[in-house]
Amino acid sequence: MTQTSDFRNFLTNKVNLNQTRINTLSAKVASLQTFLTNDEVFGDHVSELLPQGSFAHGTIIKPVGTRDFDADVLMPMDDVPGWSAADYVENLYTAFGRSNSYKTMRGRHSRCVRIDYSGDFHVDVVPFVTRNGATYITNRVKNEFQVSAPDEFTAWLEGQNRITDGNLVKVVRLLKYLRDHKSTYKVPSVTLTAALAHQVSDTATVLDPDAYKNVANTLRTLSSALSAQVDGYETVPPYIKDPGTGQDLTDRWKPENYIAFRDRFRRHATLIANACDAQTYAEALAIWRDLFGPDFGESVTLTAAVEAHYAAAPPATEKFLDKNFGIEERINPAYTVKAVGEVVPKKGFRNRPLPATGDLVDKYRDIIVRIKDCNVPEPYDLYWKVRNHGEEAEQASALRGDIHKDDGSKSRKESTQYVGRHYVEAYIVKDGVCVAKSRQPVIVTSRSGS
Repeated sequence: MTQTSDFRNFLTNKVNLNQTRINTLSAKVASLQTFLTNDEVFGDHVSELLPQGSFAHGTIIKPVGTRDFDADVLMPMDDVPGWSAADYVENLYTAFGRSNSYKTMRGRHSRCVRIDYSGDFHVDVVPFVTRNGATYITNRVKNEFQVSAPDEFTAWLEGQNRITDGNLVKVVRLLKYLRDHKSTYKVPSVTLTAALAHQVSDTATVLDPDAYKNVANTLRTLSSALSAQVDGYETVPPYIKDPGTGQDLTDRWKPENYIAFRDRFRRHATLIANACDAQTYAEALAIWRDLFGPDFGESVTLTAAVEAHYAAAPPATEKFLDKNFGIEERINPAYTVKAVGEVVPKKGFRNRPLPATGDLVDKYRDIIVRIKDCNVPEPYDLYWKVRNHGEEAEQASALRGDIHKDDGSKSRKESTQYVGRHYVEAYIVKDGVCVAKSRQPVIVTSRSGS
C-alpha cells in the first residue's frame, strides 16, 4: 500500500535539491563560464559550460548529514595544438589561479579542476575535448585522452525517464538517498543510475500496466529487476553498459563494495515489494520508515508554498483537447511518437538536443521542438501545447497552456523567458481522436550564458 502524497512530500522535503541551492548553483556556474570565456588562455577555446552527470540528469539530492553535494560541468573545446592530455587540467588549474576569487577555492583532480564553495557544494569543471571527430575527457595523472560520450548517456537516460512518465529520476534520487542514509554500502552514482535505467522497458507495462504508474510502483519495478540481475553475480557485478561509449560502468566499483551492495540491495528490494503489497497503511508506513527513516510518511508536511502549488487549479489560460477542441484522448499503445527539442545556436554555442543536457536550457534562448520517430500512418493532425510553471511565469501571468494546430512544419519554436520546469507537448490526432502524445520537458535555469 502506498500514498502518492507521502513520496511527493518526502522527495520535496528530504531528498530533492531545494530551489535556493539550484539557483545558487546555476549562478555560480554562470560566473565560472563568464570567467573562462574571458580568460587570456581559455577565452579563445571555450564558449560555454554544460551540465553533466547528476546535474544534467536531474538526480542531484540534498546533502545527507555533513556531506556536501557536487555538480559536474563539461568545458567543451577543440583540441589545442601542442597540448598533451595532462595539459588541459593543469592549464585550467593555472587559469583559475589568475583569479583572486578562485585561486584559493581550486583543487586539481585527475580529470577536472574542483571549485569548492564553502563546504556546501563543489563544482567539478571537466575539460571535454573534440579531436579527430571524437570526444574525450582528459586524465592528468595518466596523461591520457579517454573516450567519453556524456551527451549520449544523458539523452538515453531522458528517453528511459519518459517511458516511466518521469518516475525514473525520482527513483534514482530515492535510492541515492537510501544509500547515503543507510551508509551500509557504496556504489558510484553513475553506476547506480545506469543500472536502474537499464531495467526500464516498454514491455514491462505489458506484463504489468501499473509498472510505472507512480513513484512507489516504479521503485518496486526497478529495484526488483535490479535485485534479480545481481542475484546471478555473487562476487563481481554484472556488466553495466555506458550507452554512449559501450564501456563497463562498474570499473570503479571495488569487489568488496559490490558484495555489500548486492546483499543489502536485495534486502531493500524485498522490503519495497512488501511495503507495496501491505494490506494496511500502518503496515506499509512501518516498512517505508525502516528504509527511509522516521521523516517518511504522514508526519511530514509540505511547506505552505509547495502545498499551494500542488493544490492550485490550472490557470484560466490552459486549454485541453477534449474540453476546448472536442477531441477525445484514446492513446493507442501500438503508436509511438517522440517530441525532441533542440536549442537554437547562437554565436559560439553548439547546437545540442535538449535531452543531451537533461532538458536544461538557459534563459533567453530559442528552442525548436520537432516530431521524431512517429509511426502513426498519415494523414493525421498535430497539435502543440505549451505550459509554463514557476514563480516567474506566474508573476508575469504567463503560465499559458495554449494549444495550437501545427502549421505543417511538424515543429514548434519557443523562447525561454522564465525560470522553471515547463513543457511542450505534442498530440497526434487521427480520425478525430488523440492516439499518441509526447512531452518535451524544458527546464529553464537562471543562467543567461553570457
